[in-house]
Amino acid sequence: MILGDLADPGAVWEYAERYLGVGTRSYSPFSADLEISDAYHPQRGAARFDLPSFWVPEGQGAYLTNRIASGLHGLYRHGDRILLPVHPETLTFAGLAGRDALLALAPGPPVRVAPSANARTVFVTHVDGAAVPPHFLKLHYPRRLSRFTRRLRRPIIELQLWVAGELARAGTRFLPEVAGGVFGTDPTESWGYVVREASPAGSGGAAAYTVPLFALYGGDYHRPDDPTLLEQLVRRAGEDPAGFLCDRIVGPMIRMWLTVLFETGCALEPHGQNTLFAFAADSPGTDLWYRDCEVYVDPVLRAAGGLDDRLPRVNIISRDIQQPRERVFSLVYDSFMGHHALASLARLAQERLGVAPGTLHDFARRTFARHWRGACFMPPTVYYYDAVLRQGGTWRLVDTGRKPDWR
Repeated sequence: MILGDLADPGAVWEYAERYLGVGTRSYSPFSADLEISDAYHPQRGAARFDLPSFWVPEGQGAYLTNRIASGLHGLYRHGDRILLPVHPETLTFAGLAGRDALLALAPGPPVRVAPSANARTVFVTHVDGAAVPPHFLKLHYPRRLSRFTRRLRRPIIELQLWVAGELARAGTRFLPEVAGGVFGTDPTESWGYVVREASPAGSGGAAAYTVPLFALYGGDYHRPDDPTLLEQLVRRAGEDPAGFLCDRIVGPMIRMWLTVLFETGCALEPHGQNTLFAFAADSPGTDLWYRDCEVYVDPVLRAAGGLDDRLPRVNIISRDIQQPRERVFSLVYDSFMGHHALASLARLAQERLGVAPGTLHDFARRTFARHWRGACFMPPTVYYYDAVLRQGGTWRLVDTGRKPDWR
């Protein structure tokens, strides 16, 4: 992808999601695993496909919201029934909860989508053939993508809407998750989708180009000889490469993570998919956003900040998450953000732009120390998942023995 060739921001975002990730899925033994047919694969599939949908009547499901205003509700809530889009691969899953009851429902209109990098989250462009405001659906997908089976049950939908409300309260730059559709009445096994806006709250829908962070350092699937977006953006800005990386990426990511942690108790997962980088068409201006509110919550930090103690049912450290918070924070900060994203960025910057990794590490450590509040309880070494796939999606963290580079 060449900056000078860019046109429609939506098309650029789609292309970046699907095709600018070459070489970026190498951070774990399972990171490149995608249990999905070629027809719906982010790289090998068609440009668009249709999600089948069903009309779920009142009493057989629910439409959940939070306090974030959105113009998207009318697409999915119609009087006393809700529209339930379903990934085609999910319909073929024999163990799908309520499958027979689902297939007995009245069919809804086709929902035209394009896949994103993680396959089960999709860009929505049309409903019943009519163009709609661009947005995302995160779908129930009971097959394995990377390490985990990507079910989206009611407790997680409730969590995501709650976290989105907290991030909005804290003034975070993120893509708001504004609603969730649920099929079924079982409080834990019912499943559905999450509706996510395509621009940050308060952005006014500014027409900047947006790409996932991995698209800055990933290769182009169709044009492997093109320079990476990072190289092009640094040259266009006319800035010192180290300064560009520190001021526009490393610093904002660390500040966002720490601010959200202490203001809300939510531990964001800013890896290369969840971190979004925005840049203007004809100026050096850039911005950094976040997406995906399926995160862990620390009740101790919330209590220390005098925050509401009414919490979601799941992903609460020390309750259903039986891991010390220090290890969970190391997982999402040191491993997801540090190892998976920033280390990949640093390797490319060293190889192509002559930036010493130590320059970025030193800046990160100073930034972390300046914005941490109180006595630091992060562990002295990095924690990550062990190399075992377990039934039911359970996981275990182990001490890698590595010293953290980014704090």
